[in-house]
Amino acid sequence: MENRKILNKNLLTRTITSIILIPIVLFIIITGGWILKCTILLVALLMGLEWKSLTHKNPNNTAPTFWNIIGLLYIATPCVSLLYISSKPEGSSIIIWLLVTIWLSDISAFFIGKLIGGPKLAPKISPNKTWAGFFGAVFVSYLVGLASQLAFRPEHPDSLLALTITISIYAQVGDLLESWLKRKFDIKDSGSMIPGHGGILDRIDGIVLTAPKIALVVMFQDHLNIF
Repeated sequence: MENRKILNKNLLTRTITSIILIPIVLFIIITGGWILKCTILLVALLMGLEWKSLTHKNPNNTAPTFWNIIGLLYIATPCVSLLYISSKPEGSSIIIWLLVTIWLSDISAFFIGKLIGGPKLAPKISPNKTWAGFFGAVFVSYLVGLASQLAFRPEHPDSLLALTITISIYAQVGDLLESWLKRKFDIKDSGSMIPGHGGILDRIDGIVLTAPKIALVVMFQDHLNIF
């Protein structure tokens, strides 16, 4: 009974935090320009501080130089990718589409997984995630892909649909990667900066693998015509 109370309280905190932060994030993206660029750089700095706390102060880190290099790639790759996407004419719309896809994938995986239960996705890495949640998120991303076709009206709508589903899968793999890192260094959250969500690294895990992929798509947009 006590665990259910804690779960409900944590979920309420997460929900309130999301209601406050999501409009702010969307405003920054829509505004674009130097405000968006400075925000991305600030996030990169905060990620770096959390990474240092995660690895350098941890007795499980027996190869600090190796983890410094991994941290640099882990932080720089998605942030540079977002900066590149934001520099394009449709950059703000694409970033919003990316974030909405990740958010809805994350939410649907959580609730569908809780509702249906069943076999665990990766019990040794993240014991709460289920296959039901995984496929539920993929299905929801399919619906997001259909809506995205109406929003972007791309030359190749099926490619956009496939990309949206791929983003959901990549985001869930990124979530598992973050969970593996936390287990590796024996911590529950990467930080406590975001109430109910943990740290910055906990919140951007879905972007780590997806942003570089979308940056590549944007780079070859003239040939792919997906957006």
